[in-house]
Amino acid sequence: ETFSVWDRNIQLAMYSIAIYLPMAFLDVGGANILEGWTPLVWGIACLHASGGVLVALSVLHSSSVTKTVAVCASLVLTTVMGNALFEAPLNGAIGLGCAVVVIAVFGYRDDCDVEEELRRLSRLAEGGPGFHRS
Repeated sequence: ETFSVWDRNIQLAMYSIAIYLPMAFLDVGGANILEGWTPLVWGIACLHASGGVLVALSVLHSSSVTKTVAVCASLVLTTVMGNALFEAPLNGAIGLGCAVVVIAVFGYRDDCDVEEELRRLSRLAEGGPGFHRS
C-alpha cells in the first residue's frame, strides 16, 4: 500500500503529537500550553509547518544528491544570515567550511552540465541525429 505525501505528513505529525504534547503539559504544570503565544509566534509556527510540507515534497520529487546540495547550501545561508543578523560566531573554521560547501554547490552544478553533454555525445555515438558513419 502506498501513501501520499499528505498521508505520511499526518502520520508523522501524530507521532510527534503523541511524544511532545505530554512533555509540554509536564513543562507548564498542566496550565494552558499556548499561553503567551503572540501573532508573531503563531506566524513562525505556521512558517515552520509549511517548511515541513515543502521538505516532504522535495523528498518526493528530487534526487538524493540534489537534496544534499540544497541542505548544504541552506546551512551556509543560515550561518551567514545568523552572523549578519544576530552576531552568531563566524570564525575561520566555519568560514572555511562555508567556502568548501559553496565550491561544492557550484561544482555540482557544473557536473550536471557535463552529464548532459556526455548524454548528448553518447546519443550521437549511437547513431542519433547529426551523426554520419562513413
